[in-house]
Amino acid sequence: MHYAFAIMKAVPFDRSVLKVNQVILMVGIVAAHVVGLAHNQAAVVLPVLAVMMLAGMVSPQLNAPRLLYLHALKPWGIVRPRVVHEDPAPHRFAQLLGGVFLAGASIAALASALVVAWVLAWIVVVLAFLNFAFNLCVGCIVYAQLVKLGVLPLSRASAA
Repeated sequence: MHYAFAIMKAVPFDRSVLKVNQVILMVGIVAAHVVGLAHNQAAVVLPVLAVMMLAGMVSPQLNAPRLLYLHALKPWGIVRPRVVHEDPAPHRFAQLLGGVFLAGASIAALASALVVAWVLAWIVVVLAFLNFAFNLCVGCIVYAQLVKLGVLPLSRASAA
């Protein structure tokens, strides 16, 4: 699916980095939730994933799933490249939203509001699954609407 407007700059962008990130999020959160049913300390994974998401949004060099993909999964042939031509900015915005939701979940967990923490985390899981399974990036749709409304400028950043 393409959410970009005709005026957005399309650059080569490897969607496999997104898929690796989504798998890490889904597996990490689901596993932590299952463990968390017996041990409340399992919520410690939430700030770890929040930092992973936000750091990766700030710089590709800090993007742990990208580094895992480039230095292990791709060279070993475990994950193949999925290069498309599109603006990576909507995906970075979606990553920012996921990071913010996980940061909110982390704060809720610290405040012992575990129900709120896990609801926010499960929202991230559902959105990651939609993108992983169906290439439906809800954060990208939100980004496109915010650009259309003039709230966000178009990005000209390089690909991931």
